[in-house]
Amino acid sequence: MRLPFLVLFIVYQSAALAQAYLTGLGGTAALSRDASASASPIASANYDAAVGPALSASAGYRFNDWLSAQARYGWNQNRITVTELTALTFVERMQPAPQHSVAAELLVYFRPRGSRLRPYLSAGPAWSRVLAQNKPGLTVAVGIDVSLKSGWGVRYTFVENMSANPFSAALHPAGTHGLMNFQNQLGVIKFF
Repeated sequence: MRLPFLVLFIVYQSAALAQAYLTGLGGTAALSRDASASASPIASANYDAAVGPALSASAGYRFNDWLSAQARYGWNQNRITVTELTALTFVERMQPAPQHSVAAELLVYFRPRGSRLRPYLSAGPAWSRVLAQNKPGLTVAVGIDVSLKSGWGVRYTFVENMSANPFSAALHPAGTHGLMNFQNQLGVIKFF
């Protein structure tokens, strides 16, 4: 008989603590590299990515002191340098490589909402568009929210997006590693 009352109390407490929020963040993005080689025919290829700008925005909902969910859109652009070498030719080309991503994340906080500093860990599925290709993947992030006054705060986050690698697939010979997109971002958070 006590269990239904306990469940009702937890749901009521969660509803009383629920809160929506929006974030806007900016920073840098670094992409993983890849290389490949072939003995017959003799060939090698690699790509290198320069650090570039990154922006993201999210809308989220805090269910209680410890758990939130958010939808996040991210954009970053890195300059890619591709080098391919065969027995007779050497080719090097550079190109800008914008990446768009959408993620659905679950955030777990390690301190109650009344704390000024609230570290969190998040994870969820992500979809990225790179080189005109849509790639499913996984996003994992760690960060911290710093509460200010009047429903405002500051958020720092380190995000890693992992997906199949269209840059590696375009190498001749093709590379084998997945694409990892590492982002350091800082920005504002507004609670409603």
